[in-house]
Amino acid sequence: AITLPLVRPGILAGVGLVFLTTMKELPATLLLSPIGFKTLATSIWSATTEGSFARAAIPAVLLILLSSVPMAFLIVREKRKTDE
Repeated sequence: AITLPLVRPGILAGVGLVFLTTMKELPATLLLSPIGFKTLATSIWSATTEGSFARAAIPAVLLILLSSVPMAFLIVREKRKTDE
């Protein structure tokens, strides 16, 4: 009963790091995604390879926002725990 509260910060940090790693892992996305299925990473990659950086900007900002929300949550949560 006491073990879970002690390991929870480590588990959440691990989840956050895995989430960030998978958000930036383009080769795995290119290899594993079905034909015609576009992810944010593949949209950014295809737009930048064509030299259309303006078209890549919207999915790039969206990807940054999506990965920032869980990390901000984890940072705020850890800050609250250290303040207690």
